[in-house]
Amino acid sequence: MSAMRWYSSILTRHPFLTNMLTTGSVFFLGDMLSQQAVERKRTQHDLERTVRSVGVGAVYIAPLVTFLYNLVDKCFGPSQAPLNAIKKIGLFSVFSPLTSGGFVVINSLLQRKSADYITKQLREDVPTIVLTGYKVWIPTHFLLLTLIPLQHRVLLSNTVGVLWTTYMTHAAHIHSHHQATE
Repeated sequence: MSAMRWYSSILTRHPFLTNMLTTGSVFFLGDMLSQQAVERKRTQHDLERTVRSVGVGAVYIAPLVTFLYNLVDKCFGPSQAPLNAIKKIGLFSVFSPLTSGGFVVINSLLQRKSADYITKQLREDVPTIVLTGYKVWIPTHFLLLTLIPLQHRVLLSNTVGVLWTTYMTHAAHIHSHHQATE
């Protein structure tokens, strides 16, 4: 059995758990890349940060995104027509601050940051993360919803997801790091 067929079989039988594990894996790879390739931490890898990222990805992002995909299909149907894709992307865009902002807030709460710190992050960091997310996810979703066959969407989405998570965990960490050094 091919890896894609096996994955599809597991996804069909256990969609919620499979999405949580897949998203957790994407967040693991993204934070590893962020710390090792972008921040070049090498031997000073922050394992606690990686565990936090995986937890937030698996427990918060995965259920929220699964809900959004189901909501979008219920609202607009499964059609791959460009106009339908644009409507779906519009709905995804409305919820983008919730996913990015939620990641930042939950991550900060798990670090026991103050309400003032979190408020400052929401004001200063989240708008940039959301706008960058629009630049990444709007074209990605357009491709996913119009050109990519259903059976390959997960692969493209997860590939982009690793790159996006690398950026998002780094962006969320930058503010925290600057606060600690001030």
